[in-house]
Amino acid sequence: MGAYRKSAAVFWTGALTAASLLVSPVAAANPGSQPHAESAQGQKAPVPVPAPVSKGVQHLVRLVPELASRFVVYSGPVDGPGISGEAVTFGFTRAGAEESRDKAVFDPQTGDLLSMEITPEQPNTGPVLGDQQVIAKASAFLSRLHPHGLSYHPRAVTRQGELRTVRFVRTIRNIPLDDGYDCFVTVDQSGRIVGFRTFDGALYQKWSPASFPSAQRIMSPATAKQRYVQSHPLEPVYLLPSPYDGRTPVEARLVYAIRDGVVRGPHSGSALDAVKGSRLAASRQQAEVRTLTVTGTGKAWTARTEAEAQELVRRALGADVQKLPVTVYTDARDSGEQHRFFIWGFFDEGVGDRDKAYALGQFPRGLSPALRTHVLLETDAASGRLIRVVLDDGLHGGRPTDKKRDWAAATALLERLLPAGTHKLRVQDTGGENRTWITADPVVNGIPVFWEDEREEEGAYTISVNPLDGSIQEVSLALPDWAAIRYPSPAAAVSEQQAVQALLAAYPLELVYVRGDRPHTDGQTWQLAYDLSFRQSRSHCFCGVETKVDLTVYVDGHTGTVVVRE
Repeated sequence: MGAYRKSAAVFWTGALTAASLLVSPVAAANPGSQPHAESAQGQKAPVPVPAPVSKGVQHLVRLVPELASRFVVYSGPVDGPGISGEAVTFGFTRAGAEESRDKAVFDPQTGDLLSMEITPEQPNTGPVLGDQQVIAKASAFLSRLHPHGLSYHPRAVTRQGELRTVRFVRTIRNIPLDDGYDCFVTVDQSGRIVGFRTFDGALYQKWSPASFPSAQRIMSPATAKQRYVQSHPLEPVYLLPSPYDGRTPVEARLVYAIRDGVVRGPHSGSALDAVKGSRLAASRQQAEVRTLTVTGTGKAWTARTEAEAQELVRRALGADVQKLPVTVYTDARDSGEQHRFFIWGFFDEGVGDRDKAYALGQFPRGLSPALRTHVLLETDAASGRLIRVVLDDGLHGGRPTDKKRDWAAATALLERLLPAGTHKLRVQDTGGENRTWITADPVVNGIPVFWEDEREEEGAYTISVNPLDGSIQEVSLALPDWAAIRYPSPAAAVSEQQAVQALLAAYPLELVYVRGDRPHTDGQTWQLAYDLSFRQSRSHCFCGVETKVDLTVYVDGHTGTVVVRE
């Protein structure tokens, strides 16, 4: 729960009425004062607690009777993540309520309970409850909280110390909705309800079963499994450890990743339309991916001295920095590496040397346009190898760029960056219409090579092209030494068929309702699909990922085991 403003009112839940909530906010902040506006000279006028909040507290007290003996502090608004509303805290005294960690958040318009946290009872004085007893207590609380709570079905019980939390998934006609709007109810070891959370108030949304498609015309689970396997839902990927220093010999790992990911959007990337049998991810608009064969020149890209750094900048960016002042410093990394920085250009007075890397494109007022250029070169201090070089003149375009021109410029630079010989690269433009941002990763044995957790805008080689004139603005090298990597043979790995069977054994397909990729709004169209049951068997953030390869669930190519990384 986010930070909240302690401002408003104190009241006692034992005799709670809307009229009783006009009390002084100063009384809440001063333990020695009385909860009456006239009890202390100079206090502010009484502040009314919002009626929806008082209504919500009364309803909660009926569900959790022990709160009837508590004092309550109205704390004001809280904002996310996932839960935004009006907060209150509970205590056995007025002063205790002010500092208590027992709290609840209510919808400011309706008074619906959005979250609650109460201190568990210690120690346990009764028998330890079994999971089914915990589920029964949590289900009873949820159904009494709101009539629509009955549309939530328990899916998992997780333990955290002596607490057990039941995750509820909302369903229509006993078919789960494949999204992240779950409810969580926490029970302590004595059987008390001590926690509750519903993301974005989803529990209180009313659904009409008539607005959801019928499951009468769907394909059978057996047919869905056959179509799923035929759709080739997995892709082999070589993974390098992250961080990778580019020098130490390393053994790449071969894994089978789920195409288009398992947490992107409202369904896994390989989910199937339950009626048509086609992959739902096929309609997504994604950045173009090309496989290029590039012949490298084998030129060395190193710089140890300032003169060598100036020459490297000229070769990479075509920029002459001889007339610009330069700052040179070396930073030590946690890995033990030393990175050297060369930074050219004029900066505002007071910008420290190490802050200049974060002030590129910010020029002193009145500086001549001819001198409005910043260039940063980052190298490995030991070897001098290029890590990153950036030119920023403060002009970033804004109109659609010439993609054909930009691709030609990036490809020509790749030829000069690559080691001598012929290389296959997986190349992608993630820049959109107004800029070109090229990422290039090796392809070995027909399999793309990424490092773990590599982001969509990163690559072994990354090139940014100026949309105004097609010049190179930025170059990054994350994979300079190809010879330091060993790749296991695909022939020694399990087959794709075996990998798919292992995945489906761990997470069989499940019939679910899914919706579009847009943020949730009422009235969206739902459709039936067969998706991996991972989405409903585990609590997970469905906000999406930014990595090139979603490793939330994958199959180890060496052992054939299913790996879950959360």
